[in-house]
Amino acid sequence: MKICKYLTWLLSIPIFCQSNGIMNTDILKTGFYFENLNFDWTPMDKEMDLHTIKIGEFKFAFSDIETKLINTPVGRTANIRFSGPELSLNNMTIKSSILAENWITKEKIRRLKIREKIPKDGIETISNAIDLFKIDLGRFPSSINDLVIYKYINMNIYPLNDYSWKYILQLPTQLLAIPTQINTVPERNALVYNYETKSFQLDSKTDSLLTIPSVNWQYLFELNNLSQTFSSTIEAKINPDSLHFDLIMKRGQFKISNTSFSAIPDKSLNERTRITLPELYVDVNDMILNGTISDNPIIHSGSGKFRIKNFEVKIPEGIREEPEIQSMLETMGIWNNSLMIRLIEFNVNIINQFTSEIDFKFHTPFLKISIQGGLSLRQNSSSPDILLHNTEVKLQPISLGIRKWIRKWEKDNGKIFLRKGSTIVLTIDGPINDLRIHGY
Repeated sequence: MKICKYLTWLLSIPIFCQSNGIMNTDILKTGFYFENLNFDWTPMDKEMDLHTIKIGEFKFAFSDIETKLINTPVGRTANIRFSGPELSLNNMTIKSSILAENWITKEKIRRLKIREKIPKDGIETISNAIDLFKIDLGRFPSSINDLVIYKYINMNIYPLNDYSWKYILQLPTQLLAIPTQINTVPERNALVYNYETKSFQLDSKTDSLLTIPSVNWQYLFELNNLSQTFSSTIEAKINPDSLHFDLIMKRGQFKISNTSFSAIPDKSLNERTRITLPELYVDVNDMILNGTISDNPIIHSGSGKFRIKNFEVKIPEGIREEPEIQSMLETMGIWNNSLMIRLIEFNVNIINQFTSEIDFKFHTPFLKISIQGGLSLRQNSSSPDILLHNTEVKLQPISLGIRKWIRKWEKDNGKIFLRKGSTIVLTIDGPINDLRIHGY
C-alpha cells in the first residue's frame, strides 16, 4: 500500500512545476533486473563464520504506466494507471555456517528450570519454616507433618499444593524434593537442598547441559519462486499541503513456492530443525480504497484470499524428548517429530466499508476447524475495530488425544458442546479480542 502512495507522490511532483494545463506521460516499463548473483561474506570479528547468497533471477518492475496531470487555478489532479509492482525472485539459496551456542541445549535448560521452579520454591518455603520452628521450639522438626501441625506451612497453597512433588527432611544436613507418579518426569532424580549452606546441589543432568560448548551450525534457506503482480488505477487530488487519493486494484497476487529452512548443529541430523512451505498464496480482486498520504486509507470493497498448504515443522530430537513437548505431540497423535498444517485458507469479501463476509479453514492431521460468518469494521482509527456477527465455528477433532482432551474439558467445566455427528458446532460474536460463545 505504501508503494502505491509513494508512486503517486513521485509521479505527481512535476505538476507543481507546471503552469495551468494538462500533461500526459506514458512509460511502457521501468524497473531493474539481474541474474546469477553470488555473494560471500565472512565477518571480521568471526572468522569461523561464512555466509553465502545465490540468486538465479530477480526482477522488479512497473509497466503500462499512464499519467494525466491537470493543473488549474482551482486545484490539481493526477490520474495514474499502472501495473505493478511486478516482483519475481527465482532459485534463491542462503547458506550460513556459524559457530554459536546450541539453542537446543539452551531451550532444554530453560524448560528444566521451569520444571524445577515449583520444587525449589517448595524447599525454600520449608527451609524458612524450619528456621522459625527451631527458633520457637529449640529443635528440628522430625517431619513435614510437624511443620503442618504447628502451622508453619500450609499444604493447601502454592507451592506445596502441587502434588507432583513430595518433600523429605534429612536434618540437619539436607532437604529432598522427590517426583511422584503424577509428575511429568516421575523417574528423575531427587532435587537436593543443602540446609547448612542454603544451596541446591547441581545434578548430573543439569551439569552436563551447562558444560556443552558452542557448536557449528549449518543454516540453509531455499526459495524456488516468489512472484508478485498488481494492476491498479489511482486518481489523486494534490495541493502543496496534502494528497488525497482513490485507488482501484483490479488484481493483486503474491505467491511463494517451495520454500524451506533447515538448521543442523555439528552435522547431527537427529537434531535438525526443518521448516518447509510448499505454497503460500495471496490474491486480491477489485479492491477500492481512498485516503490521504498521511492517514490510513479506508477500504470500501474488494475480495481477497490467503492460503498456505502443507506447512511442516520438523522438531529436533532433543526438543521432542522434553516431557511437555512429548505429551503435547502424543495428545495430537504425532509420533514422527513432524508437525504439519495441511491447509490454512482465509477468504474475505468486503461488501462495503462497514461490512464483510469471512470464510476460514484450518486443517491438520489431528484437528479441522472451519469458520463462516460476517464481521463489521470501524476503520476510522489507527487500529480498526473488528466485530464478528453470528459466526459459525466447526471443530472436528481427529486424533484420539484431542478428543480425550475435549471430553476432559467438558467434564471439568460441567459443559457439553453441541455436536453434529463428531463435529463440534459453536456460534460466536463480539469484538475480536473479547469473543462471546453462545451458550457458554
